[in-house]
Amino acid sequence: MEVNLAQRTDDELVSLFRAGSGVAFETLVLRYKNQLYQYIMGMVQDEGAAGDLFQEVFISFFKHADKYEARGKFKSWLFLTARNKVLNFFRDSDKLASLDQTDEEGNAFLHETLPDGERPLLDELSGQETLEQIRRATLLLPPRQREMVYLRQYMSFKEISQVLDRPLGTVLADCHRAVKKLQQLLAEHTEGVNL
Repeated sequence: MEVNLAQRTDDELVSLFRAGSGVAFETLVLRYKNQLYQYIMGMVQDEGAAGDLFQEVFISFFKHADKYEARGKFKSWLFLTARNKVLNFFRDSDKLASLDQTDEEGNAFLHETLPDGERPLLDELSGQETLEQIRRATLLLPPRQREMVYLRQYMSFKEISQVLDRPLGTVLADCHRAVKKLQQLLAEHTEGVNL
């Protein structure tokens, strides 16, 4: 009896898909649909565009699966493809706000570090605040920091470093700044400033 496809690794599913298994492709889509859609939606803030971009990511994989090198990094490849689709969306929409600039105060990269293995970013902030308050505060972050928040929900610091092609120290510093800015925004909200 064949092992349940949901128990297969990403690379095994890619191999099965290359061999003609449509069910393997569907399994990959189902495995990543929530994470990927949430990331894209968080970045573009448009349901229609997010749905289209999500489909484009998997269409790209469908067409170019033969070019994917199975090294256990399918998730990183998928999020990198999504990020490129998001950047193209903004470029094509004349809304491009570079995600690779300095922070909102003009600071260059900080090289602070955070320990890996900590709780997901939004879990860390969701003490007394509601998820809706956190979501609204996240929308007020600069694009680079907002992207970091959404990626950190689904990926390790190392995976984010690979997807963004940035040094690990830079990713850690960006994440730290995003958390501090979110904490500041949430504190302002509790002092009476509405998000």
